Amino acid sequence: MLKNPIIPLFAFLLGILAFWFAMASEEGDFVGNLVPELIGFCLEGIFFVGIFTWLQERKDRERKSEIKQSLAGAMGFTCQVINSCLPKDNQIQLPASDNWTRQARTNGRHLKELLVRVSNTHLSVSQEQIGAIQQLLLTRVSTLDSLLSVSAQLSHTHLSAYNMILTELHKISKHHYFDAVELKSSFTNLLRLLVSFNNEAI
Repeated sequence: MLKNPIIPLFAFLLGILAFWFAMASEEGDFVGNLVPELIGFCLEGIFFVGIFTWLQERKDRERKSEIKQSLAGAMGFTCQVINSCLPKDNQIQLPASDNWTRQARTNGRHLKELLVRVSNTHLSVSQEQIGAIQQLLLTRVSTLDSLLSVSAQLSHTHLSAYNMILTELHKISKHHYFDAVELKSSFTNLLRLLVSFNNEAI
C-alpha cells in the first residue's frame, strides 16, 4: 500500500492534462508551449522538495543531537562522584567555566582523562564512602530509568548503549563491594560506556 497517494494521483492528473492538451492543441503547440512549462514546473518542484527535505533532516539531526547530549549530561554527576574517589593529588580540577555535566554532554577531554586516571590509579575510598555513593545513586537512578524511552528516539544502538549504562548504575548502587578494587572496575566500565554512548553516530 502506498504511504502517500497524493504523488501518484498528481502524476496521473498531470498525465491526463498533458494528453488532453496534446489532442486539443494544434501541431507544434504541445512541444513549443507545454513541454517547456512542464520542465520548468518539474525543476522547481525538485528544487523546493529538495530544500524542504534537507531542512527537515537537518532539524531532525539537531533535535536528536540535543536529546543525546541531554541524556549524557544527566550522567555528569557520576563523573564528579568518581573523580572525588581518586586521591586528592590525582583528581581532575576543572576550570571555573566548566563542569562535569558539560564534559559528559560533549565527550570532553577531561571525561576521557578521568577514564584514564581511574584505570591507572588506586581509588581512595572507604566502606562508609561506598555506602554514601550507593545512596546517592539510588536517589538518581529512577530518574535515569525514566529516560530510557527517550534514548529510543535516537536509534537502536543508542537505546542499547543507554540500557547498558543503566545496568551498570544499578549494579553500582546495589552491589556489595568488599573493597575499592571492585568499585574501580565498575567505575571504569561506567565511564567507558558513557564515552561509547557519546561516540555513537546519530
